[in-house]
Amino acid sequence: MSAYDQMLNVTQTHLTEARIVPPLREGAFRHMAGVFDKTGAFCAAANIKRGEDYLLGTKNLRETPDKRLPGRHLYGGQMNHHFGHFLCETLSRLWALDHLDAAVDSILFLSRRPNAPQELQAFQTAMFDALNLSVPIRIVSEPLIVDELIVPTQGFGIDELGEGAPEFRDYIHRNFLPEVAPEGPENLYISRQGLSLRAGAALGEDALSENLRNAGYEEFFPEKHDIATQVARYKAAKNIVSIEGSALHLYGFVGHKAQSAAVIVRRSDMLAANMIAAQLRSFCEITPQVLNAVTREWDITEGPVRSSKSISLLDIPQLGRALAQAGMVEDRPWPAAKGNFDRRIERITGKTNRDYREVPLQTAPAHG
Repeated sequence: MSAYDQMLNVTQTHLTEARIVPPLREGAFRHMAGVFDKTGAFCAAANIKRGEDYLLGTKNLRETPDKRLPGRHLYGGQMNHHFGHFLCETLSRLWALDHLDAAVDSILFLSRRPNAPQELQAFQTAMFDALNLSVPIRIVSEPLIVDELIVPTQGFGIDELGEGAPEFRDYIHRNFLPEVAPEGPENLYISRQGLSLRAGAALGEDALSENLRNAGYEEFFPEKHDIATQVARYKAAKNIVSIEGSALHLYGFVGHKAQSAAVIVRRSDMLAANMIAAQLRSFCEITPQVLNAVTREWDITEGPVRSSKSISLLDIPQLGRALAQAGMVEDRPWPAAKGNFDRRIERITGKTNRDYREVPLQTAPAHG
């Protein structure tokens, strides 16, 4: 049974005298962290699926924790500080809040690393507030025995989990800022130009944004706005264009079938772009354009799967033709990006202190 088939039947496991253990030393998340029943057996429902991998090792617990947490609690998975993974993974078990037979005292999350801050980051607090979450959040910093622990399976994630379980989609649609009214332009370009180069980039985005502005699009920098403003813009737009990235996961929570969207590929393996497209199909009931115009790519790893930090060069004229064919811009020639891109990669390598090397494309760019 595939991960997608499994998640269509999301479940809750009810443990009494549960053991929950965070990573207690650096690099020990897989080998140490986890949720266990009162016998010390690993609870498979608590595992965290990311792509083809599971983040928790299926080991048994040898030592009984010294401290006890009384009451009834919900297991939330891993508290991730990356915006995209937070949306796809940290929120993925909250569907269970709409399916509990009794209230819980808190939601327990595992930190990714030992000595991680116990305070939520601003965007995490903003997202929980936007979901009108009334249950306290607790990041587990030491091994605990929990009187009662409800362990929901993931209802969302990346790769195979990208379409989301119906229970998770329903939870998001009911609870995530339904009161925010659409406000903003009809044509919206979600830009990455304000992000750090360490988050990965697309060379030629300056030319892309200039061409889109000339075509009547407003360039929008989501990181400069609060969550409610982002949601208002995403609800209002009739046409949305964006290079693949975390902002599209948020758009996916509130988009609707009266819209057209184009996802521009940044990593030539196309895994991220296709996963975003799957989310938009299932959450928003739209079929987005997935536009691959990557002509060169540089990465800090040489494997077939691209890292999130990879940098690509886009064929801007090709994107203009593809968007025109999709009816999202007028059919006019778009000027290409200009510059010495090898020199730019050298500068980026120096700025980020990362060794970027050109790597083979994993898929051929479309022609048009």
